[in-house]
Amino acid sequence: MWAIVPIKTFARAKQRLANVLNEDERRSLMLAMARDVLTCLSQSETLTGVLIVSRAREADVLAETFATERFAESPNVDLAGALTQAAQYLVSHFSAKGIFVVPADVPAITTDEVDQLVRSHNQVTVLPDSENVGTNGLICSPPLSVPYIFDGKSFKPHVDAAFAAGITPKIVPASCFALDVDTPKDLMALYQQQPRSQTAIYLNRSGIAHRLNTNTHLAQDNL
Repeated sequence: MWAIVPIKTFARAKQRLANVLNEDERRSLMLAMARDVLTCLSQSETLTGVLIVSRAREADVLAETFATERFAESPNVDLAGALTQAAQYLVSHFSAKGIFVVPADVPAITTDEVDQLVRSHNQVTVLPDSENVGTNGLICSPPLSVPYIFDGKSFKPHVDAAFAAGITPKIVPASCFALDVDTPKDLMALYQQQPRSQTAIYLNRSGIAHRLNTNTHLAQDNL
């Protein structure tokens, strides 16, 4: 079982946070979250390896730091295409029998739960976000048993694709993968749930946590 961690960009990361974080802050946030995710995966007992999928220059540093493989997708390919190319690469070069797609913006994941999910996995396991709209994790054995979608609303399409392939997917709601960071509310939830994570440490040291907390109290006072 190989984990694939796609990181499309750092320079324009997390545009939905642009109203509260500047570009440098968003870039640093993305890097901190990626480090949390890679720290978790690198400690797993059930994963054969980890593949970072990215053309960003920061990916080389991350791959060296965490001793992972790195794959550069074709220019201008979308996320689904990048994941498909990465899965094909792992099958042809490492004889991968299974793929665990792990986004880089789920820094609350834990190694214990990752290992539990892999051990209990059969053919297709879908990990939805907290609203059961997007897919925050996908395990497939074999790696290309269902198409990769990941368009922000891919939970139901992934489930439907599994059934269309004659596979009954395992759905794991409310997992540690449910929290992905897209909004200020997500940031504060992560800060409170995982105060020792590298992401939380960055939010604290940069002053972002204090700033967001102050803005939240001001908004509540004005209600």
